Amino acid sequence: MKLAIMGDFHYPCMQNKAELHTVRDQFFGGLLEEFLDVDADYHISIGDFTNEGRADELQFVYKAIHNHSANRRFVHVLGNHDTVSLPKHEILGITGQQRFSAIDTEDAILVFLDTTKEMNMEDFGGEIDEEQMVWLKKLIQQSGEKTMIVFGHHPLDGTTQLSDKPMHAIHPEFDMWSVLSAKRGIGAYICGHNHINSIVQKEQWCFIQTAACLDILGFRMIELNEGKLSISMIDLMNPQRLEAAVSIVDVMGYFRPTQYAAGEESDRNWESMV
Repeated sequence: MKLAIMGDFHYPCMQNKAELHTVRDQFFGGLLEEFLDVDADYHISIGDFTNEGRADELQFVYKAIHNHSANRRFVHVLGNHDTVSLPKHEILGITGQQRFSAIDTEDAILVFLDTTKEMNMEDFGGEIDEEQMVWLKKLIQQSGEKTMIVFGHHPLDGTTQLSDKPMHAIHPEFDMWSVLSAKRGIGAYICGHNHINSIVQKEQWCFIQTAACLDILGFRMIELNEGKLSISMIDLMNPQRLEAAVSIVDVMGYFRPTQYAAGEESDRNWESMV
């Protein structure tokens, strides 16, 4: 099984910068096309697909997906930027996605969580509502030894890079580790939010954090094959893209470059027997 994982994408409306809209749309449209062109069983946005969660931002990225590759199995995990402007039911109405869900495949159970607050610009930290906690506990209990891959925008507190900082993780009052640690067999938790590639092993779980696309101009591939979990990076960097990214980040708002976003080599490419 192959999974293409897009880090925080941050497609921006840039309302007052109409002169850059062509550059913006060519840049983000091009990244999205190359992402969708990669052969994978699922293409997954780990959240912050948009910069302000506006209807026009969501409509652009979803139109691009449908126009370029409507047959792809695309899953959009909600990020905090996606949920600041509209109620979640309106977002889901535009995207056709589910707030949280699970897919039981031959190789693994894929679990997609909503770790975001609703329309809260001030607090960008993560949370998990009771409905999801009860649902996830039941899934873990029923999964037995089968590999489970969980996707949530926010990391667990105290796992990947920066997750010990305020609002950089699911708040520790939501004791996610007590839920995940009950898993028999191997699990992987895939997140974004902190804009730095980071991979951390904790007991039977591998925590995999992915940097923002604007910082690394690339995305992750995760492959599960005959008991081995492999993680690699797909590089989309070229001089024209880098120039466009700099000009966009300069004016877009709500985004600033992250130092050392690429992480160490062990944060980019990794494999383990599962």
